[in-house]
Amino acid sequence: MPSAGFQNSILRALCSAVISFGVVFAGAQAQTQKRDHLTEQEADLVRDNQEIDKRIEVFVKAAERRLLVLANPEATQKKKEEETWGPLPKGTKLELLQDYKHILEEAEEKLDDWFGRGGKDNLLPKALNKFKEAATRHIGQLRALSSQMTDKRDQRALAEAIEEAETVTKASTN
Repeated sequence: MPSAGFQNSILRALCSAVISFGVVFAGAQAQTQKRDHLTEQEADLVRDNQEIDKRIEVFVKAAERRLLVLANPEATQKKKEEETWGPLPKGTKLELLQDYKHILEEAEEKLDDWFGRGGKDNLLPKALNKFKEAATRHIGQLRALSSQMTDKRDQRALAEAIEEAETVTKASTN
């Protein structure tokens, strides 16, 4: 039978291994958790608005809310707007720029889905035009933020957001 000292050494080693595994697993899990690019209220509005033109309006407004906070971190909104849209989004410059890009990408996917399901009605051109007009406005707003981006990751995220907005401006229903 092993001595008590040997048993304690083995027990300590096992406990240390279990704790180390737990720390590594928790760290890996935290890295894989993705940030939602829409707030809960924005996501609800997307779900509630099934017609493509109204849905695109929600995506445009959600994108503009990120631009507002990026341009003015102390921005506020009217009470009525907060009731409908919820509080303004929070996050670092990097997070808000990534959210902006993901919002545009999701809107593009919804337009593609609508088109793919034969949604060639009058709502699709209307939705696409609204989306392109908004993206065109956003490009100027995004470029104006470049002087605020001192971190390389922020600069890269800004460039990607501008690129995504430019992609939207080139979209067509053909």
